[in-house]
Amino acid sequence: MSLQRRCDIFKATDNQWYMILGNFEYANDTEDCSVYGPFGSQEATFKELDNHSNPGGMSVDDSGLEPVPKGAKRPNRNWWR
Repeated sequence: MSLQRRCDIFKATDNQWYMILGNFEYANDTEDCSVYGPFGSQEATFKELDNHSNPGGMSVDDSGLEPVPKGAKRPNRNWWR
C-alpha cells in the first residue's frame, strides 16, 4: 500500500535540486515535512528518495524558478564513522 504524503522534487533558483518530503503518513503541511538537498541533479534527488518509504506519488518541477528552501538537510550516510 502506498503512503500518501507530500513529496515535491524541484530545481531551485541556485540550479540545485531539493526534495520536500512528509515526515509521516498523510503528512502534507510544510511543518510536517523535511527538506533535503541540495543535490546536483534530479537523479541524485531520486537516489535520496530511495532511502525513504514510498510517498505514493510526487510532483517534479524542473523550471528552476522555485526559491532555495531554508533549512535543507543532506543526510550523512557515514554518520557511524
